Amino acid sequence: MNLQQTLRSIFIATLICCPDMAWSTSTNSQNNEFLDMDISQLMQVTITSVAKKEQALSDAAAAIYVITQDEIHRSGVTTVPEALRLAPGIQVARIASNKWAISSRGINAFFSNKLLVLVDGRTVYTPGLSVTYWDTQTTLLEDVDRIEVIRGPGATLWGANAVNGVINIITKHSADTVGGLVTAGVGNIEEAIGGLRYGFNLGTSITGRAYLTYNKRDSFDLLDGTDANDDWENVTGGFRFDGKLADNNSWSLQGDIYTNEENQTIDRLFIPTPPFETVSLSGIDHDGFNLLGKWEKKLTKGAIKVQAYFDYIDREEIYAGQNYKTTDIEVQYERQLGESNNLNLGLGYRHIDSSYTSTFMVNIDPEDIEDDIYSGFVQDEITLLPQELWLTLGTKWEHNELTGNEIQPSGRILWKPTKTQSLWASISRAVRTPSAAERTGRLIINQIPTPLPFPLFVTISGNDQFDSEEIIAYEAGYRWYPRDDLYLDVALFYNEYEDLFDTIGGTTPQTFNQVQYVNNVDGNTYGFELITNWKPMKSLELVFSYSLLQLDFDADSAFSLLGQAVVYEGSAPQHQASLRGSLDFLENWQTNVWFRYVSELDASSQTEIATGLEVDDYFECDLNIIWQPIENLELMLVGQNLLNSGNLEFVSEFFTPPTEVGRSVYFKAMYKF
Repeated sequence: MNLQQTLRSIFIATLICCPDMAWSTSTNSQNNEFLDMDISQLMQVTITSVAKKEQALSDAAAAIYVITQDEIHRSGVTTVPEALRLAPGIQVARIASNKWAISSRGINAFFSNKLLVLVDGRTVYTPGLSVTYWDTQTTLLEDVDRIEVIRGPGATLWGANAVNGVINIITKHSADTVGGLVTAGVGNIEEAIGGLRYGFNLGTSITGRAYLTYNKRDSFDLLDGTDANDDWENVTGGFRFDGKLADNNSWSLQGDIYTNEENQTIDRLFIPTPPFETVSLSGIDHDGFNLLGKWEKKLTKGAIKVQAYFDYIDREEIYAGQNYKTTDIEVQYERQLGESNNLNLGLGYRHIDSSYTSTFMVNIDPEDIEDDIYSGFVQDEITLLPQELWLTLGTKWEHNELTGNEIQPSGRILWKPTKTQSLWASISRAVRTPSAAERTGRLIINQIPTPLPFPLFVTISGNDQFDSEEIIAYEAGYRWYPRDDLYLDVALFYNEYEDLFDTIGGTTPQTFNQVQYVNNVDGNTYGFELITNWKPMKSLELVFSYSLLQLDFDADSAFSLLGQAVVYEGSAPQHQASLRGSLDFLENWQTNVWFRYVSELDASSQTEIATGLEVDDYFECDLNIIWQPIENLELMLVGQNLLNSGNLEFVSEFFTPPTEVGRSVYFKAMYKF
């Protein structure tokens, strides 16, 4: 019996047995803390991702949006990637049923490598191929407290690869999940949705919870109407404990284990025997687990924090296999110095043990690689005018074995002329370090017929001189909540990029088919993001957002082969707009509607350039209705992508054929006990 079958059996057995257990009579309030908040209270919601310490949202000198649990619930989304559509300035493009391209402020791809993604401070960015596998971020959505979305660099605190943004998925403290919860759903795309969680007290100072989820999703269709063969199912289980000790000490311990079984269509799989190129209907097996521990001691004027985790990932596909074992530890010290300085500093160490299974099509040599990353950061928040003006200066130092030392500084200023207004500006530098594939990999991307019995294969090879990509980012923003029912947030940005990824071909007849990774593209992006929230009455809320993005990139060399500068410019929409409305009506009914507009993509991949395929602009609408017939039972009927029976959102750069995102309707029940 494999891991997925075992977890599925445990899930079903526990679901059957739970109602008869002695502790099932426990109750847990369904009220979400955000439901009854007015706008001014929401601005004081505590966040941690901008300054790596607790601060109010209104005090953040960065473009940040907090996706609350209430927003996730009311939107009806079933995955973390789809929840990210709630944030302004984030491009979420679904490539297939089990694949997404997600970026902040442009340069999007399946291998989107300029967005750092964290879960409770643990990075889920995969170093070997510079990618976040969104299909494995499958924690129970009801356990997510909030998702903090930073648009713009966050490298001064979080390190390399936090180039265009940081996403930190923060789960609830176990004290907030005492009691039981069961969810079950069924639909045409969401074929099976299941979740089980139980939270408990251990004495007076320790709380804990355990959870299990199961999801099975149907496949989408290709452009010609045939099955895309991209259905998938996953089982995830986990736990969390939180405790308090004497002398202002607190700790937490949490872990997850997951298994994914997925299918995919690879439209160009290169093989060493005739016909040398084929279409593959193959599977993906992705298993993993993690363990994360935290300890914090509150001081009179500061705190000491220690975080350590171990993360294991194993992913097997027909063209390559990847295995990662990551050990990470960080020590952080925060101290108030006098009346004007709040010092925050830390040291970190990460060890990554990577191994790869090479194939004819994809090869990484050597197949076993070990990396050690050392880091340290220091940041000082300086009060220039009490309660009105602050200057924050800081820098991050990292040492890795590929590019050596990386320095990533930033400066931020925040001015609050009144209690309801804040203006901020920043300048920062960040880098994206090379992946193993860009340094030592080889990938077959095409074949050229010859008079011989075998073709000439076109390959992209790694370059041991490939260096870090760099950004200098300039940002400014304004927040204003003139009344308790109205909020406005505007952010402007200008980014300068240097040494971005490109490919160049050989310059001789003997090497014309040998392509190499190089740092060859420079350019800039600029634009703005706006979001406004209006609550004209307690039962009605309207949220509107709009983002404008302009991109301009050029290759330094005339030998640029795949037109990567054009792909950068065409991979992100110029305009995105969203309008959400939430209404509580009668006593136990809610309805939520969500309209979205995304403008066209000029060229999201080389495939799109070569075929002339277009990703048109589109409107979409999600609609749901929620009924609570009794105190602890909730029923939800959800329709997603209702305006189009099938819609193309993105064309992947990596051999996934163009796939339409299908219309989805599902029913879900949730019971708390």
